[in-house]
Amino acid sequence: MKKITFYIFCLFVAASLLFSCKKSSMKIKVDNFSNGKAGEVILILDKKYTPEITQNYIIEFLTQPQPALNQEEPMFNVLCFENKDFTPQFQRHRSIIQFDMNPNFASNTFTIENNVWARPQVHIYLRGNNMDSLTLLFMQHEDEILNALYDNDLKRVQYYASSNNDPLIEKKIKEKFDINMTIPGTYNVAREEEDFMWLRFKTIRNDRFIIIYKTSGNDLSKEGLIAARNEKTQAYIPGAVKGAYSIVADVQPFPLYNASVTVGSNQGAELRGLWECVGDKMGGPFYNYSFLDKTGENVLSIGGFVYAPEEEKRDYLREVEAIVKSVK
Repeated sequence: MKKITFYIFCLFVAASLLFSCKKSSMKIKVDNFSNGKAGEVILILDKKYTPEITQNYIIEFLTQPQPALNQEEPMFNVLCFENKDFTPQFQRHRSIIQFDMNPNFASNTFTIENNVWARPQVHIYLRGNNMDSLTLLFMQHEDEILNALYDNDLKRVQYYASSNNDPLIEKKIKEKFDINMTIPGTYNVAREEEDFMWLRFKTIRNDRFIIIYKTSGNDLSKEGLIAARNEKTQAYIPGAVKGAYSIVADVQPFPLYNASVTVGSNQGAELRGLWECVGDKMGGPFYNYSFLDKTGENVLSIGGFVYAPEEEKRDYLREVEAIVKSVK
C-alpha cells in the first residue's frame, strides 16, 4: 500500500468561535444543509496522542480505492484537523470522524450519530483514554464506518435532488413501472419503450445515464442480471458509431455482485462494474439494482452509468447510484 503523508492544518478563528471540546457542549442543533465537497471526510485527531503509523493507517483505510472504477480513485478525500481547530465552521461538514482522546476519560466508546449540527450529516465519534484502544475500536467498526460515510454521501445527493426534482418524469416512471423515484431536473428522457426508459444528463464533457427496465420472470442471479442488461442496452442505447452498442465489460473481478441488498422496502441484488461499447471505444463504470415487482412475476432493474473520458468518475458514479437508490 502506498505511503500517504499525514497533513495537519492549523486553522485559527476569532475568539467568538471557540468552544469546549466536551461533546455535551458541542451539540449545536441546527436545521441547515451540510457543507463539504463530495467524497470529503474531516478527520479530527490530536497529533500528540497519535503515532504516525496510526495516522497513516487510518488515512490509508479511508482513501482505499473506490471499487468498480476503470481508474484508481480514493473512496474519500481526507482533511485532517486537531480537536482545538474543530470550530463551528467545520461542525457543519457532511462527514466527520472524531478521535477525542483524554487520559482522564473513564472509558472508551464508539458512536455514530446523524444530523448533529447539520443535515444530512454523519458524525463518527471515538472517545477514550487510550489511543491504542481507540484505534482498536476503529478497526473493529471499519465496515460500519465505511458504510456510514458512503451512505451519507449518497443521502446528500438525494437531499439535493429532492429540492431540484422533475415531477413530470417522476410521474411518468410511476405510471410505467409503479415505483417512486427522485429524478433531478438536469435529466431528460432520451428514450422510452414499453418496458424501458432511458434518462440522460448530458454536458460538454460527460454523460450520466439512468435506465429503468422490466423483464419477465424472477431471475436475480448474476448471470441473469447481466444478460438482461445487455439485452436492453444493445436494443435501445446506441453508441456514437453506427451499429455500436454498450454491454457489461467482462473484466475480472468485475462485475461485483451482491445477492442481498435492501433499498427502501425492496430486497434485491446489485451489480457494480464496467461497461464497454461493442464497435466503439467508449466505456466507464456502472451501478445496477434489481428487485421483483409487486406481482413477483417480473424483475425491475434500475441502472446508472457514466461516460466521462479524461475525468475522475467517482462522484459521477455516486450521483447516479444515489438516484437509483431513491427508489421506493
